[in-house]
Amino acid sequence: MRTTRRATQLVAATAVLTASLALTACQNDTTKNNGSQAPTASSRPLNGGQDAQSPSGGDGDSNGKDSGPAKSGHASKAALSSGASGGGNTGKNGSGQTAGQANGSRVTTAACTGAHVKVTVTKVRRPVNHMLLTATNTGSVPCNAYGAPYLRWDDGQAATMFLEASKPQAVVTLAPGESAYAGIMYESADGSGSEGHTARTLGVLFGNRAGDGSTGPSVRLTLPNGGVHTDSSAWVTYWQSRSEDALTW
Repeated sequence: MRTTRRATQLVAATAVLTASLALTACQNDTTKNNGSQAPTASSRPLNGGQDAQSPSGGDGDSNGKDSGPAKSGHASKAALSSGASGGGNTGKNGSGQTAGQANGSRVTTAACTGAHVKVTVTKVRRPVNHMLLTATNTGSVPCNAYGAPYLRWDDGQAATMFLEASKPQAVVTLAPGESAYAGIMYESADGSGSEGHTARTLGVLFGNRAGDGSTGPSVRLTLPNGGVHTDSSAWVTYWQSRSEDALTW
């Protein structure tokens, strides 16, 4: 009877031990599973959630996406576009008009014409048979008095010849209010000329930049003392910057 009771107690103890081991194993499995989930829960605030700070310093949006870099990217594109556009304009505009003018291009001074130059003619005592032609810039910008003036007596078609010996080294430029001068020898003192006649008016045209003709409107002057006697020997000097230079020949 005792032997049977001990056998029964041994079986019961074995069953308890087996159950305890099984329970311990289950608890270990549960601990492993719970341990793998813990890092996931603790890492959420670092993944761009609402409580996380944007890497660029901006706030994250409600979906956990950082809007900072996108805004920064748009701003950079806009700045780059503006810079490229500015550089292009500077290149176009670079180099002057002042103007203008600032493109590196030079401003060309226009030729003087009868449109903005006042012309007068006067007789002089010395040299004999000479007159002085004066051209004054009445405009608001400088102009160049190219070559020599084209003169026509009355309704004559042929221009008076130029005195080549009077050609200056540089073109005479007239600022507003400044004058250029030309000497006119209307009749040779020795009487060597031909086809003499009395002219009562004098037509004046200004030379062009190319030096091959006239430019602009003409000016018609009334000659002093009721007219002058001229002939084929007449000539006119090139434009000079001083009146005394114009009367040297």
